[in-house]
Amino acid sequence: MAISKESLISFTLEKMQQKLTHVSEPMGTIRSGLIYAGNIHDSIPRQLLLDSRLSPFDKMAWMMIRLYAQQNDGATFPTYDELQLQLASPNSKKASKKTISRALLVLRITGWLSLCKQVRDSSGCIRGNIYMQHDEPISALDAEILDPRWLDILEKSCFHKNKGVRFTARAILQEVKDDPLMKHQHSRIKIIENRLGVALTPQQLAAEQDIILSDNDISSKNKNRTQPKSLSSKSELSQSPPILEPSSKIELSIKSSSYNGVRNSNHYIRNFTHSVKETYVSEESVLIFSDKLKERLGKQDSNMLLSQLGDLPIEQAKSILNQLEAGFESGSVRNPVGYALTLLKSAREGRYLHNGNYKKNRAEESVSVGGNKKQMAEERKVERKNTAITTDSAKQIEKHISDIRKRLCFPPK
Repeated sequence: MAISKESLISFTLEKMQQKLTHVSEPMGTIRSGLIYAGNIHDSIPRQLLLDSRLSPFDKMAWMMIRLYAQQNDGATFPTYDELQLQLASPNSKKASKKTISRALLVLRITGWLSLCKQVRDSSGCIRGNIYMQHDEPISALDAEILDPRWLDILEKSCFHKNKGVRFTARAILQEVKDDPLMKHQHSRIKIIENRLGVALTPQQLAAEQDIILSDNDISSKNKNRTQPKSLSSKSELSQSPPILEPSSKIELSIKSSSYNGVRNSNHYIRNFTHSVKETYVSEESVLIFSDKLKERLGKQDSNMLLSQLGDLPIEQAKSILNQLEAGFESGSVRNPVGYALTLLKSAREGRYLHNGNYKKNRAEESVSVGGNKKQMAEERKVERKNTAITTDSAKQIEKHISDIRKRLCFPPK
């Protein structure tokens, strides 16, 4: 059974044939066409669907923006008019610009979208924006790096007219301010740079391989040019007279054979003196996890915790390490990484009240750990009561933003 000439398949094949006919290729090169007859599938991050901070409309806006990002190095961001038509309700012609603006704002403050740059013309008028879309929420540090006004937008959003935006912004500010695991102080910019540098299409991969092959050809040619010519196989007599080398033996003075002074060695011989300075590290200043705790933490978390412990005074670091070991051995600490980060945070803020005297008795260890957990719980309760952001004033919000800037090492504005 033949395909009907009036069918869409015939039209597509004819269109592909015309395209291949008009494409100029070198002599002898055969170019084939390809038609994909399957359904086009798009992957959606599961974390986006499960993000409770986003409304269904916000999630759908992210998906529509993703449809435009077919290539990571030249995609076109949809206009407000296009988003209004694509995100419209079934019984309405299009969504309002206010609704689109609110969705983009929520995606920005939650870390799913970054406004990297505003493009202006010679007169200073805004001609467009450059956005970056993420497949997971980025940290506050990366958000402020990629979106230089992110903290300012977060501060303004805390007083937004829309109740949902206002509550979301204050919840994010509370999360960044507390940050017990310090996840907002870590950057993944290098990972993003590596992703942008990876070949995404067969054409880019072929271009990279051509560059590598051409570089190898150039290096091999240069190597052949700089290689010295081989010597003649025939033996040739030397034209230069032999050079007499000075003797290395100790020589007597010519002036007098009875001279009783110290004899000098030949002045052509050089004497070198090497001095080695040995340094030792005190055993008291070495911070080491036990084998069981090190196995539970893993190599990456162990190195991270030891690095942060090294920034503290040695007595305080040893005290925190001993307290962590005691809690882990007694079984009262089920999450050693989170517990250690909480102790480190209290130490940096000057709230760590442990006296540093560690007792080896197992019963005393459990009592000490239980007392410290109770004390830390009370401190957290008081801190939450005093620093709840949901009802803070504009001055308090501004102070929180300023503290976050200092913590992230950004200059105050």
